[in-house]
Amino acid sequence: MPYPTRLPDLLPVVAVAGSVMYPFLVYFGLPYLPPGPLVAVAVGLGGLHLLRQRGRGLMPRWGFLLIPCVLLVLLALRPVLAAQAYPPLVSLCLAATFAWSLAHPPTAIERIARLTSPDLSSDAIAYTRSVTKVWTAFFVANAAIAIACALWFPVAVWTLWTGFVSYLLIGVLIAGELAVRRWRARQATP
Repeated sequence: MPYPTRLPDLLPVVAVAGSVMYPFLVYFGLPYLPPGPLVAVAVGLGGLHLLRQRGRGLMPRWGFLLIPCVLLVLLALRPVLAAQAYPPLVSLCLAATFAWSLAHPPTAIERIARLTSPDLSSDAIAYTRSVTKVWTAFFVANAAIAIACALWFPVAVWTLWTGFVSYLLIGVLIAGELAVRRWRARQATP
């Protein structure tokens, strides 16, 4: 039986899994660790995402470079807040990326849509623009709620939001968008 010539690229899996699990690391780590090592993990996750991107992807490199800078400043000023800042910073960078794409088309959602349907109609392009606005608003709201949870609620509430509820809402938003897209496709066919 032939063996694979190279191992599968695990970098995307590690980067995404680490980011999803990060709120739980903070929740379980803060009672036993100072915030510095947790911030180091967040900076490392940002580095993994930057390496994973390899010049492509939605979030520009400046986002992956800005996040560690903000985390390090927060670490000096408000260490526990620094440990909790990674998820809202990612949401804010994604919101900025999606908003920027509205001013500099093609929009983020249009770019994603063109991966499977390269020839989009003008109606479809307008629809992707609307969906990009929805995602921009979602990322801003998600960051605002995560920041509020970090500032005014126990770490358990922040963890519940950033580690579960926000991902649940992302799933609801994706499912809702797919349902609307299918409904629009049925309306477009005679």
